[in-house]
Amino acid sequence: MDAIEALLGALIDISVPAFAIASMLSMGLRTPLRAFRDQLRDRRTVLAVLGANFVVVPAVGTLLIWLLAGLLPHHTGEGFVIALCAAGAPFVLQLGAMARIPYGETAGPMAVLLLGSIAFMPLVVPFLLRDVEVHGWSVAQLLLGTMLSPMIAGIVIAAVWPGRADLFARIAGGVAAVSAVLMFLSGFGANSGLVLDLLLSPVLLVAAGLVALAFAAGRFAGDLAGDTLTVPDGPAILTSQRNIAAALLVARTGAEGSAQTGSIVVAILLLSAVGFVMLVPYALATGYVRRRRAGERATLAVLLGIVGPKDD
Repeated sequence: MDAIEALLGALIDISVPAFAIASMLSMGLRTPLRAFRDQLRDRRTVLAVLGANFVVVPAVGTLLIWLLAGLLPHHTGEGFVIALCAAGAPFVLQLGAMARIPYGETAGPMAVLLLGSIAFMPLVVPFLLRDVEVHGWSVAQLLLGTMLSPMIAGIVIAAVWPGRADLFARIAGGVAAVSAVLMFLSGFGANSGLVLDLLLSPVLLVAAGLVALAFAAGRFAGDLAGDTLTVPDGPAILTSQRNIAAALLVARTGAEGSAQTGSIVVAILLLSAVGFVMLVPYALATGYVRRRRAGERATLAVLLGIVGPKDD
C-alpha cells in the first residue's frame, strides 16, 4: 500500500506541471496575438471580467469560506481559496465551443485572465491563506515558468509555422488531456480515505455554492461588458471554471512535503470536478438551443465542440 501511495504521489508530481505546460502551449498555439489586441481595446469588457474574477469571486468566496470554516475539514478551505484566486482556465475554450460562443469571446478574455492570475496570485494568495504559508516570489517564478512561458512559446510557434500550428496544438492538447486524467486519478487515489471523508461532509455543497457564486459574478460582468462580447453568459462560464493548473502549482509550492498537501490538492480537484459537472450540461444545453435557433444541425460532434457546425 505504501508503494502504491508513493507511486501515485510521484505521478501527481509529474502530471500537474505536465498538464500546466501542455495546456498553456496548446492555448498559445490556438490564440493569435490579435486576440489579445482586440480584447485589450475593449476596456469595459476587460474591467468587467477582471473585476468578477479578481475582486468579487476571491473576496466574497473567501469570506464565505471563513464563515463556513467549521464545516470544511482537513484544510479544504485553503484549497478552495487558492482555486478562487486562479482564473483563465484553458478548458474554457472547449466549454465555449460547446455553448456556441465565438472563439474570440473566450480566447481573448481567458488570455487576459491568465496574465492577471500570474500577477494576482503571488500578491494575494499569501495574504488570504491562514494555515498555509506560500511565498509570493516562488509562486511568481513557478507561474512564469510553467504557464506564461509555454503560452508565449505557442504564440511564437504559431506565428513562425502557421501551417503546423493546429497539428502542434492537437498534440499538446492530447498531452494535456492525458495529464489531466492522470492528475485526477493520482490526486484522488493517493488520498482515497480523505476523499471518502469529504464526500460524507458538506464540502461538495460548499463547492457547488462557490461555482454558482462565480457563475453569477461572471453573468453580471457579461451584462456590464462592452461591444466585443455578443454572448452575455460567456464571462459566466469563463469565471466559473477556475484555473486548476495554476491553483495546484501554487498549492504544492506552499504545502510541499507537509500533511496539508493532500487536503489542499483534493479540495482543488473537487472544486474543479464540481465545476465540470455543473458547467458541461449547461454549455451543452445552451449550445443546442443556440444552434437550433441558428438553423444549424446539432450533431453530437458539433455539440461537443469537436467539429464546426454544419448548416441544414
